[in-house]
Amino acid sequence: MLTSDKRSPLVTIVAATYNGERFLRPQLDSLVNQTYPNLEIIVLDDCSKDGTWAILEEYAARYPHFQIHRNDNNLGYIKNFEKVSGMAKGAYISYADQDDVWDLDKTQLLMDAIGDHPMIYCDSAMVDGNLESLGISHNNLKKLQDFDNPLYFATDNCVGGHALIAKREVVMGSMPFPTVMPHDLWLAFNATLHGTILYYDKAMVKWRQHGFNVTKDKKPQELKIREARERLQTFAGKCDTAHAKEKQVLEELYESYASTGFGDSWKRMVLFFKYKKYFLAMKRRNEFRKDMFCLKMFVKIREHVA
Repeated sequence: MLTSDKRSPLVTIVAATYNGERFLRPQLDSLVNQTYPNLEIIVLDDCSKDGTWAILEEYAARYPHFQIHRNDNNLGYIKNFEKVSGMAKGAYISYADQDDVWDLDKTQLLMDAIGDHPMIYCDSAMVDGNLESLGISHNNLKKLQDFDNPLYFATDNCVGGHALIAKREVVMGSMPFPTVMPHDLWLAFNATLHGTILYYDKAMVKWRQHGFNVTKDKKPQELKIREARERLQTFAGKCDTAHAKEKQVLEELYESYASTGFGDSWKRMVLFFKYKKYFLAMKRRNEFRKDMFCLKMFVKIREHVA
């Protein structure tokens, strides 16, 4: 499926697998049957102990544009995606999880629309483990939209890795992927340093929810706040001179997360009010409820919702 057609630049779909045999075949079928004419698919397995590797070998034998690799040691989710991203040859890179199912025209439609944007992403239909619809999409839960500023991702994210295509330079410029945050959050933040992330308003991924009532994160609150501060510090460190203002805001937010003392709490609340347009853009709340949320920042610290 690899061609030199300039009208259809090479897109690399990268996938990271680990013990995914139960749901893997439907996802792989949806990848190898994409209608886009110029694809390579690269899957990196992270030392699976089930039948995942045997399934991957089967697909690699059947499809010339389907490459598989296996790690010698388990890298973990984020570093596995970083490594497989580095193998991509495409001018554009797309990300696949091991248990979702894509519409067959997903890549084609997103590539038709991306233009000069650094990244594009679509909506996702939520389904159960059997691919039965749950009656909602990601856009029902969060306000999916275009994003043109890195501050949108300071405390939230709605750009799922399974839903995006990014220009190669965005991905390579994001290396190495920090382990303190999911790879899709990091990529989305970096994309806004290159231009506007475009939202394509159509659900083109069946996004499995394994138990729709997701178990709450059991990390201690102190650890969550420490990780949130580390993310903010990492974001600020990535901002270039063209985004000096955003860098300053991220540094101030980082400082305000130091404690729940009066000074930090006041600064945090003021920052949330001042930059509410960005920090709460993905929340499906009216302005009054957003203002109430900002007020709460005086007595609590918002961990990153990624």
